Amino acid sequence: MPGAADGPRSASEPGTVDTGALTTAIVAAGAAFFAQPGDWTFLSVVLGIAFLLVLLAYHRPREGAPTLQAVFVRAAFAGTVALSLCIAAGAPLQLVAEGAGMPNGRHEAADAVTEWGSWAWVPVGLLVFWLEPRIARALATSRPGRRGPKAAGDEAPRAEER
Repeated sequence: MPGAADGPRSASEPGTVDTGALTTAIVAAGAAFFAQPGDWTFLSVVLGIAFLLVLLAYHRPREGAPTLQAVFVRAAFAGTVALSLCIAAGAPLQLVAEGAGMPNGRHEAADAVTEWGSWAWVPVGLLVFWLEPRIARALATSRPGRRGPKAAGDEAPRAEER
């Protein structure tokens, strides 16, 4: 096995993460999670946020000329980000629906929020698809380094010195 003696590879090296497999795993985990019996209200928010963080951490857009595969990568990213956002927003929306008394009854509110989230997935996915190049650029942009006031040489004058 190449590289096994060298230890684990760095996650920042290109080609070390199969984003397609990662996306599939996220969707499968979400489906398995919601198929379980019980009230998973709060944990679903945590799960949705965790899915979103994993997606953002490992998303690698296709470079170069636009291809059909690049469109599919972008659509898969948009769909799974939208799913993660809808999962994360489900419990807070359910609490708002229950507090507003619409509809009457706890389970009816949960069912209504599930339906709203199912329909919201489409426009959220389209919005993320449209914003994906900007999201990818923001994720790839490195933060400017922190400079100490003495190292910068351009320290702002203190109030007493003005």
